[in-house]
Formats: sequence, structure tokens, C-alpha cells
Amino acid sequence: MLVKLIGLILLVIPLYPKFPILGVSGTFVSVRLEDFLIAAVFLIYLLRKPTFPSPLHKSLLLYLFIGLVSTFSAIVLTKSVSLNLGVIHLLRRVEYMSLFFVGFSFLKSLSQIPFLIRTILITSLLVALYGLGQQFLGFPIITTTNSEFSKGLALTLGQNARINSTFAGHYDLAAYTVFPLLLILGLVSLPSIRYKPVLLFLGTLVYWTLLLSASRVTFAAFYLVAFAFVWLIGKKVWIPLLIILAFFSVLVSPQLAGRYRQLIFPLASAQVPVDEQTADALVPVAEDRSFNIRLKAEWPRAIRAFLKNPILGTGYSSVGLAVDNDYLRALAETGILGLLAFLLIIVRFFKTPLPFRPSLEGIFILSVTLSLVSLLINALFIDVFEASKIALTTWLLLGLAEKTKVLIKS
Repeated sequence: MLVKLIGLILLVIPLYPKFPILGVSGTFVSVRLEDFLIAAVFLIYLLRKPTFPSPLHKSLLLYLFIGLVSTFSAIVLTKSVSLNLGVIHLLRRVEYMSLFFVGFSFLKSLSQIPFLIRTILITSLLVALYGLGQQFLGFPIITTTNSEFSKGLALTLGQNARINSTFAGHYDLAAYTVFPLLLILGLVSLPSIRYKPVLLFLGTLVYWTLLLSASRVTFAAFYLVAFAFVWLIGKKVWIPLLIILAFFSVLVSPQLAGRYRQLIFPLASAQVPVDEQTADALVPVAEDRSFNIRLKAEWPRAIRAFLKNPILGTGYSSVGLAVDNDYLRALAETGILGLLAFLLIIVRFFKTPLPFRPSLEGIFILSVTLSLVSLLINALFIDVFEASKIALTTWLLLGLAEKTKVLIKS
């Protein structure tokens, strides 16, 4: 029963579009279906008299405590956030991280891992199919990239726009694809796994959605962790194939190629003539606009907020909707203490490694671990740990992976 609740969360969080159910007065925040589901599951967890058996559990509690103190300081002392926004965004972090405790507690046996892997693969298939439907069949998009769209408007994909699938934005979708792609790579490497052509077909669909999202940081992060992944599972011979695939993918994806061109050759691309059919990412500009926004607006704003209160920061939501660097956001909102507490969680997760074993459990742990590395790379340029679908899925997977390590050792 409990593992089926985990499976339900793994399905609902990525797949259910971000339709608002209840709006929170004075904010752009909405309560959605998944919030009720998580609240119900977390209540079941609390009724089971939870314990906190590992240092990692205590690290998460420490981070949330610092977040609470930071929120109090921001509301009462620095007055940098309102009561409504401060409390709501604190509760969002509690909701995200609660799924680590749920996953760790509800997973009882290694025999449950195949069920979870099947659920993740089915979910990734549906995500990919819906994303491809947006590109080729006009499926609607529900996005929260601005306050008007966040009301739950059903939009269609504009010309040369990037797909979101069921996620709030194309960056979120790209970040999500890394874990199932690593998982599929690992499963294909196992001699005992049947239906490998089916897995390869699924991997092709998921990889296609990654390309259509045209997220250059996630694309690069995926290949970095994929190289490490195949090295660790003893398939070094696959590395040249991955390199060829990476170069071919950029060649056949005009938006992705254009966005890399903007980054690497901004001045040269200004001289390239285009016609009306050229993808929007290839329109010549003299600079990389997204990086320029980070460098000249978002990052300086976060640094200024950090300097107002270096120890505790200026509170959740004090730096607006986007910083596009999760580490700077942590410094700005929760100060040095908050960033150190977050990094302590990451260090303690990596501090409990398990020598790789060629099994479903080993593939699952390694896929979660290296997808976390991918997210940490993404966090240099995207607020990826603040994206609700990514954050909820990530903390749940980390809890499951940590419990899997415990079950293998026991």
C-alpha cells in the first residue's frame, strides 16, 4: 500500500499540469491538486510516528529550521518580505523536502524497486508523448512563466517555441529527462533485462523531448553525467558513441545549435543572414540575452539582498521570481547559514556511497545520484530546486535512493 502511494506521487507530480485550484490572496501562488495529495501522504507518514535515523534526515531538519529563522527575521526584523509570502514560501520548502522523509519511510523492501522503476519509465513515456504532441499535434500548454499564464490558461505552442510538456517551463522539462535517460542507459547495460529494444525506443522519445526543450545547460549537464555513468557501470566503450550522438544532436537541432552559437560566438552570429523560417534562437543578436539578464540584473539583485543580511538573508521570495542561480538565491534568501545547510544535505547524501553493483538497485541508486549532479550543474544557471515538479520529484527520489542503500547494507 505505502509503495503504491509513492508510485502515485511519481505519476501525478510530473504528469498533472499546473492547473490552480485555490489562489492565495495577495500573491501569485496557487494551491494545486498535487498539494492535497502530498498533504494526505505526509499526514499518513506523521501518523506512523516518524523517526529520523540518519545524519541526512537531521541535515534536512537543520535546513528547514534555518529557513524558519530566516523567515522570522525577514518578516519581523529586516521587513524584506510580507507575512503571507514569507510563510507560504517556507511551507513550499517543507512540502518539497517532506517527500524525502516519505520516500525513505515508505520503501520497505528491495523487491519494490522494480515497481518504482516501471512507474518512472511509464511516466517518462507519457511526458515525452505529450511534449511531442505539443510540437506536432497542437496539444495545449499550461505554464507559470508569468503571472497571467499562472492562472491556468491553456495555450498552444507558438512558432519556434520550445516545448514544456506537462511542466511549467522548458527548463523544468529538460531537467526532468536526465533521470529516466540515465535509468534507461543503466537498464540496457544489464544482461538480465528483457525488452531492450522497447527501452531504447523509450529513451529515443525522452531524448527527443530534451532536444526540443533546447536547454543548453541541461544538454551539457546530461552528457557530463552520462559519460561518468557509463564509465562507472563498466561500459567505457559507449563513450565515443555518446560523443558522436551529442555532436549529431546539435547539428539536427537548430534551436539548440543557435543557442550555443549565441553563447560562444555572439558577435559572429550577428553577421549571419536569416530568413523568416529561421528558428527564433537563430535570430542574430550581438549578445547572449539570457546570460546578459543574469549578469546585469538577476545576480546583482541577489548579491545586494545577501549583503543586507549575510547571516540569515532577506527571506524566501525576497529576490523575486527568478535569480537563475540557486546558490545565489540561497545566499540571498537564507544567508550563509542557509547555503551551508543546503550544501550539507548534498555532501551527506554523497557521503553514503555504495560500490556499484550490476543490479536494478545499483542502477537506480547511481541514476539518482548522477541526476542530482546534473541538477547541481543546472543550479548554476537555473533556479531548478525551486521548480515544484523538479523539487518534489528530486527529494522523493533522494529519499528512495538513501533507503535503498540502507536495505542493501542490511
